[in-house]
Amino acid sequence: MNAPSTHRLAVDLGTTWTAAAVVDNSSPRMVELGGRGASMPSVVAVGDAGELVVGQAAERIIAMHPDRGAREIKRRFGDTTPIVLAGVPYAPDALTAALLGGALAAAGVAAAETTVVLTHPANWGEYKLDLLRDVANRGGVAATELVSEPAAAARHYASTGRLSVGDAVAVYDFGGGTFDAAVIRVEADGATLLGSPQGLERLGGIDIDQVVFSHVAATLGGALEALDRSDPDVRRAIQQVRLECTTAKEQLSADSEATISVVAPGLNTQVRITRDELEAALRPRITETVRALERAVASAGLVLGDLVGVVLVGGSSRLPLVAEMVGGETGLTVLFDADAK
Repeated sequence: MNAPSTHRLAVDLGTTWTAAAVVDNSSPRMVELGGRGASMPSVVAVGDAGELVVGQAAERIIAMHPDRGAREIKRRFGDTTPIVLAGVPYAPDALTAALLGGALAAAGVAAAETTVVLTHPANWGEYKLDLLRDVANRGGVAATELVSEPAAAARHYASTGRLSVGDAVAVYDFGGGTFDAAVIRVEADGATLLGSPQGLERLGGIDIDQVVFSHVAATLGGALEALDRSDPDVRRAIQQVRLECTTAKEQLSADSEATISVVAPGLNTQVRITRDELEAALRPRITETVRALERAVASAGLVLGDLVGVVLVGGSSRLPLVAEMVGGETGLTVLFDADAK
């Protein structure tokens, strides 16, 4: 039997970033998971000795050996098809366990004395939730609690004191790999989830990155597709182009245009993309998120006019188009949470 827990470790295993906070005998504190801040990339790679490494260390390995690492593992969670790294098959949940192990190690808490609180997409069913519990149990933790990502974000915003007791608010959580929406009501002792959270599992920042990458590929008229993907130099070059696309997407949150450098064997050029071009491609997908938000409100037995506003969280919600469309289509006051992670 595990010992009673003396610590609580909350872990957000995101599609692109992982973050954690620990609570012991003091107020919650963020765990420094990486050298560049509290979050670490949700990346796993095979080290030189065959061990699994995570975060920035895994990123460094993938930069030189793309076949030894995996990103976006969360999208494969629950899949029975293994992910092959360096010729060895790994179950997606085993790679997820490695990410959780990295968070536990960084927190400096004993697993057997720790209750782990894990967040998850709103639309995960019991199979994935049970598998997530199993991932934590394999690490030998004292206990495991699960909370949906929008519910966690909503409770965080309520804890800031920017809402009054009795207020109902919607949470629009547009992250790296998923979209979730939920409704909460602020109570004197915290926040209560109303109705059922709604989610779109394959819609997030990495899908926006793909829109930018597709723009690059189309602009180059097949030059990218013609590259030999069996060539390690080509694979590294394509990976760098994808990173450039992510940077361009982020730049377009502030600027009206961005330029993507494309450097590959036999190819050295630049591709321009404007904010208008990106927004035209994204409008139908943002409309889907608004419909999901409306379903969350309806499931709570409320109408939009009952809410004091909608809280935007997640990196993808920083796109100007998101606030414009969410506020415009719902008529709600748009509220921003600076750091929901």
